Amino acid sequence: MSAPLVVVAKDSAEHKRWKYVQWAYLAGFVILCPLVLEPFEIGKMNRALVLSVAILAVNLVVGFNGMLALGHSAFMGIGAFVTASMVQDENWDYWQVLPVVLIVGFIMGVIIGLPALRVKGLYLALVTIAQAAVFPTLVNIDELGIAKRTGGPNGKGVSEEVIAPGFLEWLPGVVGARGGSAYRYWIIVLMLGITLLLITNYLRSRPGRAVLAIRDNEAGAAVYGVNLPVAKTMNFAISASLGSLAGLMWCLDKGFVAGQDFTFLLAIDLIIGLVLGGVGTIQGSLVGGLFVVWVNDLTKRISIPLGLYTLNGDGPLAKAIFGLILILFTFFAPGGIVSLGRMVSDKLIKVVPLTPAGAPIQPLESFDPGMESTRADTAMKMSIAGPVLLAVGWLLMAINSLIVGVFAFGLRMAILMAPVAMLVGINELKAHEAGNRADSVKGPASMARLLGGLGFLFVIGYAVQRFALNYDF
Repeated sequence: MSAPLVVVAKDSAEHKRWKYVQWAYLAGFVILCPLVLEPFEIGKMNRALVLSVAILAVNLVVGFNGMLALGHSAFMGIGAFVTASMVQDENWDYWQVLPVVLIVGFIMGVIIGLPALRVKGLYLALVTIAQAAVFPTLVNIDELGIAKRTGGPNGKGVSEEVIAPGFLEWLPGVVGARGGSAYRYWIIVLMLGITLLLITNYLRSRPGRAVLAIRDNEAGAAVYGVNLPVAKTMNFAISASLGSLAGLMWCLDKGFVAGQDFTFLLAIDLIIGLVLGGVGTIQGSLVGGLFVVWVNDLTKRISIPLGLYTLNGDGPLAKAIFGLILILFTFFAPGGIVSLGRMVSDKLIKVVPLTPAGAPIQPLESFDPGMESTRADTAMKMSIAGPVLLAVGWLLMAINSLIVGVFAFGLRMAILMAPVAMLVGINELKAHEAGNRADSVKGPASMARLLGGLGFLFVIGYAVQRFALNYDF
């Protein structure tokens, strides 16, 4: 499939329709998570979303500012311990602690950033590595009364329960066995959504564009009037504040913090998530958090017999599985998962930019294959493949094997191709009516529209069923 299935002008009605499909997928994923996942799995999802915020904090420095900083696990720890201390010792509410954590993180970012950003490259990496390595030891110091606040080597628990008030019991999943985990999930989703909105606007603002200019050409940015020390320090401080917010979310979800949670290994996980998700992309931060948590968990539960030795999650070679996955992604998705997704998306839909006057920079007709179009055939194959793979995946779910289960889950997700096939079929029928397609297109296009529509209705029906089970309709 060399040519895209759909070509649209940016911000046109059809382009917006495709955006609505993408947003519907995202909304469905967010809403169904607390309904489909088990309580312990919701806990893992919460941790993944928390790490997404921390990876976004690293991304502000590494991806958007072009500096190699590896110590954000320490900022997470600062936010987590400040939260635990204020909530447990001072009887504050989590929402009251939120501005304190952001301010403390910002101040620590300025304090550490001012001297650290005087060095560059690997030397900056060494400074931030030292910051991450020393933090678990600092929280155990007795002389300054730090251990009293942090709990020392035993960590610090928070007795305040995070449970949904009566007027929020309508949220999906918060009633029943999933209640506490699901409610914390919705709080974390809310914080994550606001954070993404603020960071997106920040990067589009004048300070954000200055940060991007420094990344692309530091000398050129200085020539055009960017104050390099101020811009770098402020960006580093905002990143530290964001990392502290991730620490607050960590404490809110787990109800317990310890220095062992924020070691240099966590800093490495953040970098892995950033690289695999996509450096310099906001979406990459989200994907990276999900990857680090879920793939790490899956590799710990895999058991592969190798004759004299069984490779499993408890064995000394368990990390080899995760390392192999990293190597494969390095070769086949060097730009990260987001870059790979964009390549696939470009095969499905091409968005033609607009001129300042509002017209496409190139006529859409120039992309139309005309009478030789094979789009209808491709759409028909997609509409048939979705239900078939769904059925195969459902049958494979009966096999008690982790690897087979993961593979089956991927096959079941193929049904999400249905709306794409339906929209392509509709477009091809319109082109046929306009006389731009051969009569042979009508059959495959009609089938793609029909089967794609049925698949789309199935997805909606499944979501409605999960809601009905949750609310006892």
